Amino acid sequence: MRPGDTEYAIVVVKNATTGAGITGLTSGSFTVSYYLDATTPASSFGVTELGSGFYRFALALPATAGYFNCFITSGSYEIENGRWHGEIENYDVDSIYAVSIKPIATLSSTAALATEITISLNAYRYKSLSVSVVDQAGAAVSLSGYNNWKFSVWDNKHATTISVQNSGITGSAGGIVAWAVPETATFFTNIDAAIAAGDNSVVLYYDMIADEAATASKTSTIFRGQLILTRFEGAA
Repeated sequence: MRPGDTEYAIVVVKNATTGAGITGLTSGSFTVSYYLDATTPASSFGVTELGSGFYRFALALPATAGYFNCFITSGSYEIENGRWHGEIENYDVDSIYAVSIKPIATLSSTAALATEITISLNAYRYKSLSVSVVDQAGAAVSLSGYNNWKFSVWDNKHATTISVQNSGITGSAGGIVAWAVPETATFFTNIDAAIAAGDNSVVLYYDMIADEAATASKTSTIFRGQLILTRFEGAA
């Protein structure tokens, strides 16, 4: 849910004694109480009767992010499904989908700090990579105060580190992390067993970390995710 959106909820209104659905009600027959975290923001709603005691509520969400609750009540009738809740986020899944699942298939990609992104590499081939780290507003996160960069690759159970690269990685004030994977990267050998088993790819895991403000006690995950190795064909 995003701030200011309209969301919909279906409730059933019954006679508390007989259980029969109540028809013919309007918005004036109901009270909707809104809560955003610890506040009670201004609220509005509309009601459409669907028939047989079913009503659809159009709920106008608050204009700011937070955890949202609303309670639909009536002084005269019994209401089922009268509580509705969820997290209001500044960015929904659709708006970040292309970033959060985008493989680094070319030279660069964009990601929020600590986002999970997928890297796809041809095994035994040199690859120069860069990622632009941004905040929620899309502005670059300055990485000039970070050092001790480390690109670690883990096995497919994420249990054992099989490769660590701690040189040749840079982070800029413009939010760019740049590094290169050499043809001799040790984790490339993990494709060999997969090929022997009849597979053309293998999934590993990686993380890119660094110390914020050059402080060892402030090690941060810059980004992380799956590392997919695929076989290559052809001579160098």
